[in-house]
This record gives sequence, structure tokens and C-alpha cells, in this order.
Amino acid sequence: MAKMYFAEFTNTQTGEVFQKFGHTGFNDAQKRLDRITQDFPQYKARVLAAAYHHNIEKCQGAEEAFQVMYPKNFWLEEKLSGITECVKLKSDVRYEVIQKVMKLNAKFKKECFGENSA
Repeated sequence: MAKMYFAEFTNTQTGEVFQKFGHTGFNDAQKRLDRITQDFPQYKARVLAAAYHHNIEKCQGAEEAFQVMYPKNFWLEEKLSGITECVKLKSDVRYEVIQKVMKLNAKFKKECFGENSA
């Protein structure tokens, strides 16, 4: 049960906000983020959108595609586990990405469960 996700991180000490594309084998992508924030409690993280697929390689490919469309434009001093590709997106672009991930989820759902599952 894999997911490709689009998440947002907030540094509670500085108020700095950034986004991350990722994939995980967890059915709940928030569990993946919770593991990161456990080690770095100054960060809060939340999933903005996710796309489920049976095949984790499909999720990894989707993550890579989004990273090409929205390339890394932000670097962290801390080496957060699993966070190397960070972006800072304007609110309208952030909304656009959420919509694209939701559309991808609908496509993946049809692939995994058939045409009538939309």
C-alpha cells in the first residue's frame, strides 16, 4: 500500500514554510511525516494531498515527475531524514499542485480498482 504525497512543513521556531514531494510504503502518508517530526520537533508537517497505488514504483515515478515539474528551490541546514527535495511554492502554485495530485489519485484509483471506482 504505497502513496505519493505532497506535504507541507512549518518550522515552529521561525515560521518558515516549505513543501516536499515524497513517496512511502505506509498506507497513511502522515505516519511517514510523523517519523520525521519526531526526530525534529521544531517542525510540524501535514499531508496536503496524496495518491495511492498498489505499486510503490508508480508512486516513486510520480514523485520524480513532480520534482521535475517543481524543482528544488530551497535548502535546509538540518539534514532531515528523507527530506532532500524541498520547494517553496506560492499559494496559487501550491493549490495547483494539490489539484494535480488529487487528479493523479483518481487516475491511480482507476488503474488499481477499475473504471467504476472513480
